[in-house]
Amino acid sequence: MRPLAERDSYHIGLLQIAPAAVIDATVRSFQDELSRSMAPKPVTFDVIDAQGDQSLIARAARDLAGSTDDALAVIGTPAVIALARQETHRPVIAIAMGDPVGAGVAESLDRPGGNVTGSVDYVDPAWLLDPIMTIRPAPTRLGTVYDPSNQNMVVWIDALRRAVAVHPGLKLVEATISGPADVPSAARSLVGRADAVLVGPDAAVLAGLPAVGSTIGGAGVPVYVSSGGASVDGVLASIGPDYPAVGVLTGRVAATVLLGTPVGEVPFGHPTGVKFVINKKTMDALGLSFPPAILGTATVR
Repeated sequence: MRPLAERDSYHIGLLQIAPAAVIDATVRSFQDELSRSMAPKPVTFDVIDAQGDQSLIARAARDLAGSTDDALAVIGTPAVIALARQETHRPVIAIAMGDPVGAGVAESLDRPGGNVTGSVDYVDPAWLLDPIMTIRPAPTRLGTVYDPSNQNMVVWIDALRRAVAVHPGLKLVEATISGPADVPSAARSLVGRADAVLVGPDAAVLAGLPAVGSTIGGAGVPVYVSSGGASVDGVLASIGPDYPAVGVLTGRVAATVLLGTPVGEVPFGHPTGVKFVINKKTMDALGLSFPPAILGTATVR
């Protein structure tokens, strides 16, 4: 078989853990950038959406591992882990992964060492919580929803607990799920127990974000998300990386691999800074006051 760099075209198997607007946008930007970077050689994609179902994730990982694709791309930490266990030779490109080292798929972010590289989307929850606490009225009970089987979210929630502990009088209220179907009930469980909700980079929760917005936001509680989704009804704001930009970073990393650099030597791409996007309709409905330091740099729409 010819080396990757010498092939005339490329076929990429792509596993998406769940459907969500921010995930779809990230995947599209990855595909567009990889196709642009490899032109005039054509790049085609075979996309599998696991719909947030753990059994489908495992099946899709086995299918991709048995495919003849030139390289494999994955978005969603559980899906990356599942595929990395099945495929240990061909390149696996992780899109917007939280903690590749903690998940055991890379030795380090700068030199992964194996067959997995890509991009990371981890943002310390303290960077998100600190500005939230400047918005008036400030919360005293911060709610969150997450899937504890997601290794990325285990790391993120532990960091969120530490960030909450720094703010005197602030309590963290947690609701857990096992998949997107559980999101509505988890959201309902937070109504009356939290006066603000912060959703982390959990693909399963993002797939059910409209239920979070309608249930929690509809009850007059501010909802903040770290992974896009500010346009969802009832969501107040997103605070986090520019995810389409993370997709572009990942496309460039994948192109470097296809052009011949060994996967283990290609560093993971890192997002730079965080972005505040405010839903004006929700802001007006809630009557919240954002400080000038946030409004001066935020996108309001």
